[in-house]
This record gives sequence, structure tokens and C-alpha cells, in this order.
Amino acid sequence: MTLLDLIHGDGGTLRKVATTNGGEYAGACPWCGGNDRFRVWPDQDGGRYWCRGCGKTGDAIQYLRERRGLSFREACDLLGRDPGPQSSGPQSSGPQSSGPQSSGPRPVAAAAWTPRETSAPPTAWQERARSFLDQAIDLLWLPAGEPIREWLLNEKGLQDATIKAAGLGFNPAEKYESRGTWGLPAAHREDGTERRQWIPAGLVIPHIVGGAVHRLRIRRNDPGDGSRYVIASGSSARPMILNSDRAALVVVESEIDAILLHQEAGDLAGVVAMGTATAKPDRITHDLLTTAAVILVSLDTDEAGAKAAWSFWPDTYGDKVRRWPCIGGKDQSEARLNGLNLRSWVVAGLFETEERFERFCIMTIDGGVTDGEALLINKSQGGHHVKG
Repeated sequence: MTLLDLIHGDGGTLRKVATTNGGEYAGACPWCGGNDRFRVWPDQDGGRYWCRGCGKTGDAIQYLRERRGLSFREACDLLGRDPGPQSSGPQSSGPQSSGPQSSGPRPVAAAAWTPRETSAPPTAWQERARSFLDQAIDLLWLPAGEPIREWLLNEKGLQDATIKAAGLGFNPAEKYESRGTWGLPAAHREDGTERRQWIPAGLVIPHIVGGAVHRLRIRRNDPGDGSRYVIASGSSARPMILNSDRAALVVVESEIDAILLHQEAGDLAGVVAMGTATAKPDRITHDLLTTAAVILVSLDTDEAGAKAAWSFWPDTYGDKVRRWPCIGGKDQSEARLNGLNLRSWVVAGLFETEERFERFCIMTIDGGVTDGEALLINKSQGGHHVKG
């Protein structure tokens, strides 16, 4: 979830006014209401804002604390961040120029990292989300949902069976509902008007855990100058995990790419969708990564801060981690469009070395690798390996 997601989710409207440094957005200030005084730099330090009128400035965590009344830890949990590296205290006055480098104090690095605990949304939220999702699933398979299905197949490579198994849906028109219906506390704007739960029109991407809906991400049909993706308020920040029982894991950014990899190579490896290239695992995901035999980190190569964020993975999980970017695209979907065979790409990453292959085979017990896959692995290793 980005700072743009938060502002749009609260009913704000921003337009892009510059493309440098990851982009600069402008709009009415959520605090003073001044038009064109409010500036947002979503790719700087995980998102920064500043109002030239009232002087409000800060990051995504500060926004959540001041606008939604969350605690520091609650804000970190919602954003999918560990509590250490982000700024949380009151921010200094705003910059004297529009450049993002002067938009406020920079975060201070934490001395050590501890995986955060994430919790499921309130029961009322889960129930309303399930009702909404069931309707969205039905709508996706009606004629109105055909353009979305064609996009999923042609642009993302998802087969009908995969779309159904993932529970993807379609919301044809934006909705504004009472926050209480979703089990969320009441919230109000500066002018006293009630904030509502906003669900924009578009592709509905759920995160389902044990049959319960824990997150709703919407890919907007028409984002205008705003964020393409919006996460419904109250959603869990826990990363999506597919096939958690596999000895190897591939770490990607988006849920759609995770679903695609699960379709193409789910029998070979589990998939973890982090949400952003700079997000860190929660406690449950961290425990899973700790016990994995092989971890391929393939976060989007165009994401701001991705290179700097890479060191976290080998520093935390050791030599079983390999940076494994896609060939021919910034992510798995784009690489597939450009001709990459994702299954072969996964195999090449898993069995790059003899040691990795042996570790994987030891941890994969009784059929984790199929007979057909054993032949593919054997071929990829020059005929030196056989199943069993």
C-alpha cells in the first residue's frame, strides 16, 4: 500500500505534475483544503508529502497517524513495514522548494530488524469483504467482465481455471459504504464530514487465508492521475503466500505475478508476493522463509529502492538466497509477454548449483518433484541427476 493509495482511499484526488524522481503529485491538502498546495512524492523514502499552505509534512506513517488516528505500530502493520526504519514522530516544517529532496526529515535506520506481527481484519470486515467478493466473482463471468478476463489472459497469461481458483472478481462501479459496515471505526474529515469505505471500479484481487478474505486490492479501470492500485481500508498487510509447503520459494512483488507463477510452476516452488520491492516479511512469512531450502528474490527491477533493498535478503536469510530478476521484463507478466518461459526460468534458478540441487532434493520428500520434472531437472544439470 502506497501513500497515494492512502490518500485516494480517503477520498483525495491528486494529479501528476512532474515525472522526475519517481513522480510528483498535486491536489487539495487533506488538512487545510488549499488547492494545488499539497505535494506528494510517492517514490521518495516510501512516500513523502508537504503542503505549502499549512506546512503539514511527513511520510505514509505520519499520514496514517494524523489522518486516521492509528498508532505507530498499527500504521506499520497496515503498510507492511517493520517498525524500525520509518520516521514516526512529528515532522519539521515543509521545504522551501518543490523538489522532493527537501520534503522533510529523512528516516533513521533501525539498529536491528524484527519481523512484525500481522493480524487478520475484524470479523465484520471479513464478512462484508466475502459478500462483496462473491458478487464480484459472479460479475467477472458475465458479459460486462469479458474485457477484464481478456486482459488477464492476453496480458497476464492467466487461464480461466487459474482466475477462478484465485477468486478474482470485477467491480463495475465504485462504491462508498459506511465504515461501520466493514467493522472499521468512524473517521471524519477536517470539515466534520464522515469518511466512508471506498471501493473503486476495477479488477478485484483478494488475499484469502484459510477461506477468509484478508485483503482486497483493486486494479482501477481508470486511475486518471491517481494510483492504479487501491487497497480497501482495513485489509491485512500480510504477504500473499501460495504453496507454502514447497522447499523452494520465489519472492515477487504483485499478487498477479504470484498467481501467474503458481500457475506455471506451482509444483516446483511456493510464491510470496510482498506487495512492494521494499517491503519486509511479517512474522509468519519470515518463519517460512527461514525454513526454505532455496529463495529466489525477483522483485520488480524498476521499483524505487529495489537495489538498496536487495541486501536485506541475503543478510537475513543467508546463502540460500539468490537474486533472480526476470529476463526481458520488469516483472514476471511482462517477461512472459516478451517470450520468457517462466517454468524454465524457475528451474534455472533453483538448480543453478550442485549444492542448491542437493539441498532442495533433501527437503523435498516423496513426490515434491514429479517424474516429468525430474527429467527436466536432469536435463538442466547435464544428465547428472535423477529422481530419488
